[in-house]
Amino acid sequence: MFYLCGMEKTKFEQKIADYVAREGLLDGSGDVLVTLSGGADSVALLLVLRTLGYPCRACHCNFHLRGEESVRDEAFVRRLTSRLGVECSFVDFDVDGYRTAHGCSVEMACRELRYEWFEQLRVRYRCRAIAVAHHADDCIETFFLNLLRGTGISGIVGIKPRNGLVVRPLLCVRRADIEDYLSAVGESFVVDSTNLQSDYKRNKIRNIVMPTLLREFPGADQAILDTLANLRGDLAVFRAAVGERRARLCRTEGNLLYVDLDGLLRSEHPATLLHEFLHPYGFTSSQLDDMLRDGLPGALFEANGYVAERSRGEIIVAPDVADDAEYAFSLDDVSALPIKLDCAVVERTADFRFDGGAAVAYFDEKILDAKLTLRHWRQGDRFQPFGMKGWKKLSDYFSDNKFSIIQKRKTWLLCEEDKILWIVGHRAAGHYAVGGETKKVVVLSLYE
Repeated sequence: MFYLCGMEKTKFEQKIADYVAREGLLDGSGDVLVTLSGGADSVALLLVLRTLGYPCRACHCNFHLRGEESVRDEAFVRRLTSRLGVECSFVDFDVDGYRTAHGCSVEMACRELRYEWFEQLRVRYRCRAIAVAHHADDCIETFFLNLLRGTGISGIVGIKPRNGLVVRPLLCVRRADIEDYLSAVGESFVVDSTNLQSDYKRNKIRNIVMPTLLREFPGADQAILDTLANLRGDLAVFRAAVGERRARLCRTEGNLLYVDLDGLLRSEHPATLLHEFLHPYGFTSSQLDDMLRDGLPGALFEANGYVAERSRGEIIVAPDVADDAEYAFSLDDVSALPIKLDCAVVERTADFRFDGGAAVAYFDEKILDAKLTLRHWRQGDRFQPFGMKGWKKLSDYFSDNKFSIIQKRKTWLLCEEDKILWIVGHRAAGHYAVGGETKKVVVLSLYE
């Protein structure tokens, strides 16, 4: 690291320099993209990083949510970056339009819009990182927000110094320290008047909860920060332990996750481990609790495009493919199907042999003129298995062959109108069967 010539580091700057080095936040080459609102935090971030010798470029979002204040903030950032000789990118966002299109809150719309834009700038200018101005007080507020929502150890430790290429060099300093620093160096900033209002949850914690807590328990804020620092160490140990148990109790096959339910139930705390294993899939706490309850074999749980089934001694998680999509096609073109099928037409010669594999089905050539569809199982489906005179409920076939619910939902059916011709990869029906009069055989093969 190097510093601008002729400038002696203040204690504030040295603290941030040590924190950045300790956390490895700004390693590598290229500019640092500083997100600059014009408030005290982001102005201090830009000044400190430049003083510490990091090449910086800035960016400013105008959400047009605060009338003249939004215009004022952009004008301030333009003057500041011009005076400092810092390249700055500007953007105007239509927050209401984004909310209408995506059905989200103002806060979520602003977050998604700005971080998507930040990443676009980072890639365009080949920046080493995106620096945002969260500080220690933000960490305390996030601790309370997550605590009130209900969270585990990973949620209660507060804001992380790094999230991918988004870094937070100011997490080691307080809001009061930032304002003192700006006063000492004679730098101005703008104030967002909405931060003084208590309309949002974070503002209520900042303006109501924290002042009340500090009045009744002086020093509580520093005690919380000390606790969060301790918890970060605990989290590292916890994650290592979870990783060891994940390796022992979980296995993956393709896009399926299998959790050893019997082993999980013998562990120290099944609910905690299951939460850690399945957290990325978005299942709720009540769903996770139900997965562990006795008396629910075969129960199915859905979340965010995934399904989980409590099966025989296992919890199976898979992408949710249970939909009503129906693909119409002809056998002269199977390229657009969601599964890989090969279609061949061969002569029925004296030495022709059936290989008997479940991944291959044989039909009389008359099937070539059929209007075929590919779909999933529906309640009430029946089929006539090859070699049998009667009909069989597809649900009974699944039960007889010990299909899990997820397997049922994943299985494809080759159909002609309401007739099932092939449970793909498992069993053919009697329709279009190869017989004594068959001269050409249509061979359908399922392959990976």
